[in-house]
Amino acid sequence: MAIELHSFTVTLAVADRSGCASAAEHRARVWKAVSELSEAVRTAGMAKEARFRGQDRCGHVLFEATDTGAAFLRALPAIARVDTGRAAPH
Repeated sequence: MAIELHSFTVTLAVADRSGCASAAEHRARVWKAVSELSEAVRTAGMAKEARFRGQDRCGHVLFEATDTGAAFLRALPAIARVDTGRAAPH
């Protein structure tokens, strides 16, 4: 039985630049949040369900994840939004 992975774009709660004095401070907050997110996925044993694939400097992280992995990501307080990129079923 194959596990079906989908691409998900995760927007971190720290993507909002408010409260940052500079672009460098914002990038540091994003880097720290990505590191903490990666650790949370590993610690929860979800590494097979949600695989980190990349990030930008604005607080968006690309994951390949199962539906279970995406649900796990949605439940984390550090996540503002999870976009599936898939059309909603009709």
